[in-house]
Amino acid sequence: MKILEIIPQLSSGGGERFVVDLCNELSKEHDVTLMVLHSLDKVDFYLKEVSNNVRVVSMNKRMGLDIGLLFRVYRYIRREKPDVVHTHLRAIMYIAFAIMRKNGVMYCHTVHSAADKEAGGSFISSGMRKFCFHRGWITPITISAESLHSFRKYYGMDAPMIFNGRNVDAGMLVSDEVKEQFKQYRHTNKTRVLISLARIDPVKRQTLLARVVMRLKREGYDLTVLFIGGERDAQMTAELRSYNDEAIQLLGELHNPLEYLKMGDAYALCSSYEGMPISLIEAIGVGCIPVCTPVGGIVDVVHNGENGFLSDGIGEESYYKTVKRFLSLTDVQLKDMKQKALATYGPFSMYECARNYVRLFEKGIKK
Repeated sequence: MKILEIIPQLSSGGGERFVVDLCNELSKEHDVTLMVLHSLDKVDFYLKEVSNNVRVVSMNKRMGLDIGLLFRVYRYIRREKPDVVHTHLRAIMYIAFAIMRKNGVMYCHTVHSAADKEAGGSFISSGMRKFCFHRGWITPITISAESLHSFRKYYGMDAPMIFNGRNVDAGMLVSDEVKEQFKQYRHTNKTRVLISLARIDPVKRQTLLARVVMRLKREGYDLTVLFIGGERDAQMTAELRSYNDEAIQLLGELHNPLEYLKMGDAYALCSSYEGMPISLIEAIGVGCIPVCTPVGGIVDVVHNGENGFLSDGIGEESYYKTVKRFLSLTDVQLKDMKQKALATYGPFSMYECARNYVRLFEKGIKK
């Protein structure tokens, strides 16, 4: 099967992480090309992690709306004749011309967030999706039960659901360098280290997490939070840095976040909305306990009080109480819950995810 995966850019986001992993897994048995719309000269965070089996092409998109790109994408698809064209994030907008002449190609699009949020704020963005989904020109794919629910509510139609995946080696080794770093993060043998693995962004609400951590520290709790991710929002980043406290650590973008998750005690995510966070799958894959708000696909993974903790709502007070519950675990309870988190990982491997995509692709091609 000849598969063309299309994504806007290879920045350090979860969607990009997912696409690279999916391409790598699919390429073991299929002919896979990864089309990146933007230039790779400036944004290539995951480029080195793309398998040699995957062909990578850059379309050198101009900033803003690039009308010419619609023609370039169309000509590429017409020339290469893939069996499947699979888009992610905003890339769906640039197959508008191509889908008018399907020529036996299956077009599909993964909805990586809540349906209304993913559709974007503009009439063109949401209208194009609604038109193409309802006419059957593009097959939408949701990523969790909550994602499917939001899709049905927003579009008034059904869609296939495939859980996101990520291949994680639970037996991975942590480097001596990271182990040495953690000596400064664990101030005592009782210090609990929380890992926030997400771009610094209003949706992820890292400033709320920082306020909760500082409040708990003032109450006598021994904890540190490590913020790992791109500093997308300058104002939020400045606020986090203003604490100037050893309990608040900003590490920026890292290529080895799994090592930090494995060394940490909890994966802290207090987003206002989500799809199915790849970082959550990474966390359970190494036995890091999720402490999250109950949004998106998180509720399909985390069972409150069993393999992690979910707050009652998305408010600050609710999340504060949830982190406090986590901190109240004894060392024995902590170890037991880490094992339960790890045991949850099985269905979320990229191997399983890719198999489900192949089944969907094959079904679409036969139509």
